[in-house]
Amino acid sequence: MNESLKNSKYGLNRGNLKMIALFCMALDHIAAIVLTAWQNTLIKDTPLYIFDNFLIIFLRLIGRLAFPIFCFFIVEGLIHTRNVYKYAFRLLLLALLSEIPFDLAHTAKFIDFNDQNVFWTLFLGLVAIYCIEGLYRKFKLKKPALYLLIFIIALLADTVAYTINCDYGAFGVTTIIIIYLVGKKEYFMPFVINGLALINFYFVLINLKGIDYGENADLAPIAFAVYITFVLTVSSVALFFTKFIKNKNSRKMYAACVTLSAMSFDEAAALVNVLLMKYYNGEKGKKIGWIFYLFYPLHFLILACICKLLGFY
Repeated sequence: MNESLKNSKYGLNRGNLKMIALFCMALDHIAAIVLTAWQNTLIKDTPLYIFDNFLIIFLRLIGRLAFPIFCFFIVEGLIHTRNVYKYAFRLLLLALLSEIPFDLAHTAKFIDFNDQNVFWTLFLGLVAIYCIEGLYRKFKLKKPALYLLIFIIALLADTVAYTINCDYGAFGVTTIIIIYLVGKKEYFMPFVINGLALINFYFVLINLKGIDYGENADLAPIAFAVYITFVLTVSSVALFFTKFIKNKNSRKMYAACVTLSAMSFDEAAALVNVLLMKYYNGEKGKKIGWIFYLFYPLHFLILACICKLLGFY
């Protein structure tokens, strides 16, 4: 913890950062759901359409800040919670409660099994790092065996995330694992797990989801493999600099943002969080309790109602 910020009114506590994340998330979902639905009713290339498109891009870039903060506090939650099982149960309960609002807002259906909400991702990430934490605490393993077991845990968690198609998928779970490992000052495994997520992404996208490339069917897998190799190289080089960041919270957030940027370049906007984390003082701040959790399903219900009232659905 940065001692100069501890007990300082100028630092950011957990409550402050969580509120920032909620605000950014709300803007992101307003753009992704309401403004995108409105855009579909507009005539293309008109000034109003162009303005709406610009607004969507702007708000969604702001929204990139939210998810890495949520991931960061999943790891913090494992470290500070008195009962990890109750914590996991809360996440699982919120995943179940949020599914109908999530589906209503995104598809106007009560149930849609094609996509699952982000609490499933957070739950899987918590389970994964809890298992890895058990390896560190209960077993005195040499690094080759330890790394192999961490790799297997990450692979299993990623596979489940891909199977249920939760928000941010395996990259979301991978991000939580990497934040945890960087906190342990493990700088080798993030390279491996980041590569695992990318290779898994390539395998699932090309071989299992059956994408139809039409006339380019023969060249598309090769082109995609080249693209994945390029992204893996760039992200690996970026991850190399993680250990040189002095502030431990900024260090963890930087690694998280690099991992998410490997999924999509627009996630690089979340690198702003690296600066925010420099001012994180480690204090709890005001307790917002279930407000923090219930905001997620409630705001989806509100957005779904807005779209219904405006005739977008």
